[in-house]
Amino acid sequence: MNAFLSGKKVKLGRLDTSDSHIQRMATWLDDDRVTRLLFAGLMPADPDTIRQEWEHNLRDPNEIVFQVQACLPTRDVFIGTAGLYLINWVARTAEYRIFLGDMGCWGKGYGTEATRLVLRYALEKLNLHSVYLGVNKANRAAVRVYEKAGFVYEGVLRQIYYRNGQYYDVARMSILREEYDAL
Repeated sequence: MNAFLSGKKVKLGRLDTSDSHIQRMATWLDDDRVTRLLFAGLMPADPDTIRQEWEHNLRDPNEIVFQVQACLPTRDVFIGTAGLYLINWVARTAEYRIFLGDMGCWGKGYGTEATRLVLRYALEKLNLHSVYLGVNKANRAAVRVYEKAGFVYEGVLRQIYYRNGQYYDVARMSILREEYDAL
């Protein structure tokens, strides 16, 4: 993969729609250990649907989605996706989403670095004014990643998401360009 954005731990580049990457994503989406606190994984993953979504991501000027590769000592490994969705070029806003399915890479800073790389790209290169997201408040690891990257709480949608036999609150978080600049 040609890296479009690079850090010490991860590289971000064009989505690879090869069968191996599509199948790996489908396997992650079908694993409840991976998706139990996410908005994804409620239905069996369909590789054809994943491929169609990724191909749409590659064509839609209002979505910029990257493949996330972990930089390991011997090789780079596909561990998920991260990107900007619903880009509003007039208001200069976008929604941030990240999905790291490789559980062996959790808790090692890959999500934090990928988030920071996408924010730098969004706010410095694309000149967006703000980036926002929604996160299950029970997903403490994700919330910590977003806080470390500079996102702040805007509010909470109470008991809006149902999964695992219970309702969850969803926090809305965002970061403004001036907040990013102050970091």
